[in-house]
Amino acid sequence: MWKLLVGLPLSVDDLIEIDKDYMAGINFFRDLPNKEEEFEAIDMPFSTPGAAGQEVPLSSTYHRINLANRDQYVQSALDYRLHEFDFQVQAVVEGLAKVIPVPLLSLFTGEELRTMVCG
Repeated sequence: MWKLLVGLPLSVDDLIEIDKDYMAGINFFRDLPNKEEEFEAIDMPFSTPGAAGQEVPLSSTYHRINLANRDQYVQSALDYRLHEFDFQVQAVVEGLAKVIPVPLLSLFTGEELRTMVCG
C-alpha cells in the first residue's frame, strides 16, 4: 500500500512478497503442461479469492479455467489483485491531501513513507 500512496504502481514482485501462496497458485496454472485433460481434471472456476476471502468472478464470458483461456485467467487474476485496493488507496490519498500536498509524497519511496508514518 505504501508504494501506491507515493504514486508507484504495484508489481508482480510486490504480490510475491505480500502473498506467496496466491502467487504459487497463479504460477501453477501458468506453468501447467499444455494438456487439456490436466485442466479438465482440476475443474477450477474462472475466479480468484479476494483479500477478504470472497470469490471474485474474473470474466462474464468464461466460467471454468481451461487450456484456451489459461493465459487470460493468469493476467486477469494478476490485474485484479494488483488493483484490488485502488479505491481505498485513493481515499487515503485524499485524506493525506488535507494535511500534505500530494505531489510531495512522490519524493519518497513507499518504505520511507511507511517509516515516517509508523516509525
